[in-house]
Amino acid sequence: MSRELRTGIFTYADFDLQALCRQASTLRQGVSCACDPDERPASGSFNWAVFISFEDGVRWVFRSPHPRSFMPLEIGIKLLASEAATLRYLRTHSDIPVPEVYDYCASSDNDIGIPFIFMSEAPGWPLSRIWGSTSSSQPDLDAVNKAKILSQLGGITWKLSQLRFDKIGSLFEENESFEIQECLSRGHMLHSRYSLEIPRGPFDSQAEFYDSLISAFSEHAEILPLSHHCFVAPVPSRDDYQSHMQYRSAVDLWDQFVTIGNKTNTSDNRLDYMITGDALRDIVRKLELPAVNTETFPLCHADLSVNNIYVDDDYNITCIIDWAFASSVPETMILEPPGLPQYRNEISSELQMSFINGFIAAIPKSADEKKICKYREMLERGQVSWRLSRLLSFDSIDEYSLFTSLWHFAYGLEKDLGQYFLQMRGSPHYIRLYKEVQQEDQPVSKIEKDENNYFRNKDLRKTIAKKLTLISEWKAQYTVTPSRLRKDMFVTSPKLWKWIQQFVQEWEDTP
Repeated sequence: MSRELRTGIFTYADFDLQALCRQASTLRQGVSCACDPDERPASGSFNWAVFISFEDGVRWVFRSPHPRSFMPLEIGIKLLASEAATLRYLRTHSDIPVPEVYDYCASSDNDIGIPFIFMSEAPGWPLSRIWGSTSSSQPDLDAVNKAKILSQLGGITWKLSQLRFDKIGSLFEENESFEIQECLSRGHMLHSRYSLEIPRGPFDSQAEFYDSLISAFSEHAEILPLSHHCFVAPVPSRDDYQSHMQYRSAVDLWDQFVTIGNKTNTSDNRLDYMITGDALRDIVRKLELPAVNTETFPLCHADLSVNNIYVDDDYNITCIIDWAFASSVPETMILEPPGLPQYRNEISSELQMSFINGFIAAIPKSADEKKICKYREMLERGQVSWRLSRLLSFDSIDEYSLFTSLWHFAYGLEKDLGQYFLQMRGSPHYIRLYKEVQQEDQPVSKIEKDENNYFRNKDLRKTIAKKLTLISEWKAQYTVTPSRLRKDMFVTSPKLWKWIQQFVQEWEDTP
């Protein structure tokens, strides 16, 4: 059956449904079960899932990797195997609420015909139903219950911090024992980084781990698509605009600006990220990220978003799902506050304090007071590691702001960031590197054709985007020329987009 013709339960893959039900029934000592063949599977970014209903009312989840083009199936299978091992390890060595894995197979060589996990259904309901809701029928969760959830996440993080390994990497199950193998973290795998030739662990030290992530960051900048990432022109954030309409207008202006010259995937933008990557090697060393225990490394969930946190009607956490990309990590990473509602979102200082207090409250009373003080100190500096993680993984819409904050943490007022970039852009090393990377830029004819198609019947918008490009001196960044007028580093900001919005409005209102 071709993929285009698949319907119902077979939307994403061909498999033996009867064999699936037979195996599930056998795992429950013969309790009969069924799957609705007309049911369309639930679908996430990396896996799809269907529900198995047993005659006694119990429901299981059957999950399998997506055969999607942005990640090869063999990578999805590897992530599935590691996630299954991680869940089994957690069920064995902790009381953290996670789904139970009843069986899994990390290959298609089985009666069902596809790689799979059989697992329990998460009790409760996903926090995404209410956190950040703008629906009149389902208002946003109040501050008290948000604080309650962050406190619980702090307690869960304490429990994770006590599951220690002698290396940094991801868990796999081999011959009924758990082993740390290569690291499948988000920064090593997402955005096609699985294809890069970089060290993948397992790593013996925090320094090796961060060095590998920085290599992934720099190689990504050089050869992989940069999508919406433009270093000096961050995507506008909803938080900076009073209304959704004003925000959407700012995003449109940003899109028009980066369309001129196809800025995101040009050598100019790539070199800015490569300078950032080189600078991060010194910054990470200067930050001297601390640890209570430098010899072992705690297990970390890679994405504590509202989609993966299940709660009951009293907002007690009932289950944490989606342990793909989990790994052991440097201790500072486990002490980062979670990103809510999504991984890239920074929580408020009030919620961060609830997380810290929940973590400290979970530490046994018998613990050494110096150790507790050290944990509190590290937790209060957790935003430093949070920003570093999001920057290195490209899990952000504003790498410039993340890098700026890390720069200031490392150097204070000793070094001016803008002048540093201007100096690097004009240095022989980066000019030579720029010429090499420039060979991969799209032909001017292709860029102009795309611009004309994009700006059809949008003459004013095209003029504004071109003028802004001229002011930025975009193509003069990596050249040594006396004709340059700018003595500062051009970076777009909410103030700029709001000013342009006002100008456009006044222009359109002029009779």
